[in-house]
Amino acid sequence: MSTRPTGTILDDDRLLALRETDETAASELAVEVTPVADRMGAASGDHIDWDVDDYEDQVMLVCSGIDEAATADAPYPRRLREEGGEVVAPVPDPLVRAEPPEGLGLEIETYDTDDPLLFDAVTTGETIGLVPVRFDNGETYRADPLPGVADDSDPVAEEVIEHEDRGDPTPRPETMSAPIDADVFESTLAETERDVSETDVIGILEAVERLDLVGTGDHVAGVPPLSADERAVCLLPENVWTERLGPELEAEGVDVDPDALAVARAVHERQARELIDAAGTTEYEGLEDEYAMVVTDARDTAEWEVSEPGTADRSGTN
Repeated sequence: MSTRPTGTILDDDRLLALRETDETAASELAVEVTPVADRMGAASGDHIDWDVDDYEDQVMLVCSGIDEAATADAPYPRRLREEGGEVVAPVPDPLVRAEPPEGLGLEIETYDTDDPLLFDAVTTGETIGLVPVRFDNGETYRADPLPGVADDSDPVAEEVIEHEDRGDPTPRPETMSAPIDADVFESTLAETERDVSETDVIGILEAVERLDLVGTGDHVAGVPPLSADERAVCLLPENVWTERLGPELEAEGVDVDPDALAVARAVHERQARELIDAAGTTEYEGLEDEYAMVVTDARDTAEWEVSEPGTADRSGTN
């Protein structure tokens, strides 16, 4: 940000809560910004972008209003939304997870929405800084290290932030947490005739992987799943996206737009074809029209042993 927000505008009893959001697949949590929306001239549906700064030696999330045309070049574009009568600003997951000073250092999976983190707001023009103050129960904000991270930061989130700070929002497997190549994602979106949000498609791709909705144990074809480039190509029932994955995503609180779901399927199918072609195998010829091809990390393909032609036995679990 070119300017740092200055000037606290809230009383202690009007702190802004970090709550659950079910309106976008791109973020699991959102900050209620109703008290400051008027001050920044914002309303539900307006486009914003996110960044991180510091305020008096404390991490500060920063969101700014942007034009719709600028979203393609923005690191973390989101939209203000109305939920339960409140205007909320969805917070990018990487900024929630990353250790200070790159983010809040919160573990989303164990975040207690009944005891939300509360923010003070500082502002200048159309930019608002959100400074974490305390939890609703009165406990002072203190970012605990993420489990399993020995150093002072979350390396995955650091990679996301470093990548997007370069002004390059192109999704990559290591930054969007999905086993999809950037060029596959881009080419699929460029060719689709559906009017979809890039962030909604990314959210679905990430959620399928994060929630472990597909594994080699779901493979149903008469040939074993393909293991290639540390990924697995699984052949599932043709209607799996609409009949199973879509409802399972919604059950987990992910907002599933039908067009975005269809594009996510197309991304997986293109990625699967590229992996099959690169493997130089003819074992899957004719199956791509009969089954839905889904790509997943090959974290459990070593547990597969082909017992006889056309069958596979899986001894482990996802």
